[in-house]
Amino acid sequence: MNRYNQRWKKPDWAENKKEVVSPSGNVSPVDKAMSNLIKMKEAIQLLKASAPTARKYARLGCYKEYRFGQKLVFYDKQEILDFILKREPETESISNPD
Repeated sequence: MNRYNQRWKKPDWAENKKEVVSPSGNVSPVDKAMSNLIKMKEAIQLLKASAPTARKYARLGCYKEYRFGQKLVFYDKQEILDFILKREPETESISNPD
């Protein structure tokens, strides 16, 4: 192999390095909480709503909004799913009066 290709090739130790995955019993509470956070884009896809609507629901207390700085906003996926499931029967009863 010529010198040019050797510069851009990853070293052998970097290619063979495997990620160390901790057993499920040793997961810290912080790692567990962070793994359940989703970005605004994913949240609005789950809600099938716009970004201002997702922020409005968070402001109303339907679920929590986690801010890291001004622009980095995360939501807890489980809280959003619970909100969606809680909201569905109300909309179904309005559309199908029995």
